[in-house]
Amino acid sequence: TRLSGAPAGTVVNAEGGIVGAAAECTAAAFLPELAREQAGQDYHVTNGAVLVLRPGSGEILALVGSADYWDADIDGAFNIAIDGLRQPGSSFKPFTYVEALRLNYAPATMLLDVPMNFTTAEGGVYAPENYDRKFHGPVSLRQALQRSYNIPAVDLMNRVGIDNVVRLAHRLGIDTLETGQYGLALTLGGGEVTLLDMTYAYSVFANNGVMAGQPVPTDRQKPGFRQLDPAVILRIEDADGDVLYAYEAPQTQPILSTELAYLINDILSDNNARTAAFGRDNPLYLPGRPAAAK
Repeated sequence: TRLSGAPAGTVVNAEGGIVGAAAECTAAAFLPELAREQAGQDYHVTNGAVLVLRPGSGEILALVGSADYWDADIDGAFNIAIDGLRQPGSSFKPFTYVEALRLNYAPATMLLDVPMNFTTAEGGVYAPENYDRKFHGPVSLRQALQRSYNIPAVDLMNRVGIDNVVRLAHRLGIDTLETGQYGLALTLGGGEVTLLDMTYAYSVFANNGVMAGQPVPTDRQKPGFRQLDPAVILRIEDADGDVLYAYEAPQTQPILSTELAYLINDILSDNNARTAAFGRDNPLYLPGRPAAAK
């Protein structure tokens, strides 16, 4: 059984332990053990993409655009990580919450997870539900985000303004959304983004509110959108070894205040706040290592 995220040749034994190539992999040691009932299961996942980025420099460390470039049955030659527009689901919620924190909401601010109706642009009624089809009453902003409750997220976006969240997403690195085109379901991931943009946006959280990278080419710059791109090429030499290009130091641009970045990282790494919905030993928890995750 291949382990998601592990090197080719990685094998999980019947007890869920990692053997083979990943046995000596430092990163793999942080992965939770595979549950016995999951070993050997085929979940019919035919394709995927991965992008790993160093927040402090904007360097792309690893990029896999599909499971197999040569497999036409899965359109393998299409680079999902760069060109694929996909709905990000609840990983978009932190943008709404950062905008709320920017407007002086606090992690302890009480939100209500109760039945709510919202009016759509067409005059209809939008009544969001939670993934567990339950209502959880008064919850803190911290708990609402970490437990991924949908209703408080929609209510919060309604309060802070959809376009305000979109404009913040632009500054954080999301290039594919436009103001005036989305409803409240955007906070639940109803807009399409790329894996590259989402990874770059989260790198701003990880880098204490600062974006690092190389300048966006002049012909691609758009007012209000990010001015930097991740670094793909670090060095080019000619046949004689002369350096034609070198990415020596990233340019940086403050996007969020240090305080805002601290708050969102603190919330996203709070396993205690997440436990009620996902359990203490959930896949987002790495024992002995802080991990901000959504």
